[in-house]
Amino acid sequence: MKKTLEIKITEEMNGLAIKAVLSRCYGLSRREISRLKFSGGIVYNGETARVTQPVETGGTLVLTFPDQDTAAAVILSGKPDILYEDQDLVIVNKPAGMPCHPSHEHLDDDMGTVLQNYYGGQFRVRPVGRLDKDVTGIMVYAKNQPAAARLSRQRGEGLLHKEYTALIAGAFEESSGTLTYRLAKVQGRKDRRMSRDGQLCITDYRTETVCDGFSIVKVSIVTGRTHQIRAGMAGAGHPLLGDRLYGGNMEMMARPALHCSHLELAQPFTGRRIEINLDLPDDMAAVLNKKTPGSGVK
Repeated sequence: MKKTLEIKITEEMNGLAIKAVLSRCYGLSRREISRLKFSGGIVYNGETARVTQPVETGGTLVLTFPDQDTAAAVILSGKPDILYEDQDLVIVNKPAGMPCHPSHEHLDDDMGTVLQNYYGGQFRVRPVGRLDKDVTGIMVYAKNQPAAARLSRQRGEGLLHKEYTALIAGAFEESSGTLTYRLAKVQGRKDRRMSRDGQLCITDYRTETVCDGFSIVKVSIVTGRTHQIRAGMAGAGHPLLGDRLYGGNMEMMARPALHCSHLELAQPFTGRRIEINLDLPDDMAAVLNKKTPGSGVK
């Protein structure tokens, strides 16, 4: 039986994000908040709301808690967009807003769990590499440990190659090149900062088109660091459109404009080459459909 709870926003709650109200003021766990979010059970002032939305004094928050089984179905029963599959690996199109694997903030709403449920728990899927939660595109999962080990080794040897499409502010002076820099994690912050003591990052880019105010670039990474492309582009003076964390323009995109669009790898046991190309998601394509040509590629 579903339970409904109505919350009147007090002055103490004013300005807090909905998830903060639910966790701090009402003691809901991350799992409970996640189930509410994915079942559409959070309504603020009569409209379905995101957990990041701030509330104001006098507002009304209505929570509808789904049955446990229903919640699990909402979160986990979605059919993954499978691009390639064999007995050892599965390659999927990861949507924006979905993490690659479970974390303390996303216990059961990640791509790995969706796949696990899709296969009925017959085996454990293992991510090979990662994409940020709001980055879209090609993601590889191994269906067994030996395949995971071989695919990870391919990453280290450059045999598993990914290419990303990014929309960046402005344009590079050189149409192609390599960015070399070091990134470090800062305690208490989500972003990465340039630091001589940080991890080495090597990022190759190639400009495809220069538009009015932004460019379309193809990016590949030699190293694999958290936020390597996002922080690297921002550090070079060209943050991704929609990347609030690194100072990106939020007018055209609501998330970082980064999409894994190309993959090459070898089947981990037969060695057969597998190549995947993936079109841009709707939000990035919409930006390109409205683009004004600039001076072209230099």
